[in-house]
Amino acid sequence: MTIHGILKSLSAEDLALTKRYYESIQPFEVQPSDTYEFDAEFPAEDGERIIAEITLDENAEIKDLYCTCRAGGLCVHLAAMMYDMEERKTVFFSGCMPR
Repeated sequence: MTIHGILKSLSAEDLALTKRYYESIQPFEVQPSDTYEFDAEFPAEDGERIIAEITLDENAEIKDLYCTCRAGGLCVHLAAMMYDMEERKTVFFSGCMPR
């Protein structure tokens, strides 16, 4: 599945939660990647950093998702990354980068 597909599959409540969290962590931006491995860091309540990673294949399909928050599945950190990547067209710009 693609990032766009996952975001479209979220319930209205989950999408609203993702947007609220995304707005609360600004400035935040997932940088383009020529390897299709996208990393992000998020603040945690205990002062530690939460590390999240989204890996795509050459067709922009999700290959792997990882987050250290231990929530499992599609946590708010991964969803916020996807939201940012969709808003900023990060995957498109990554695809335009020379390999």
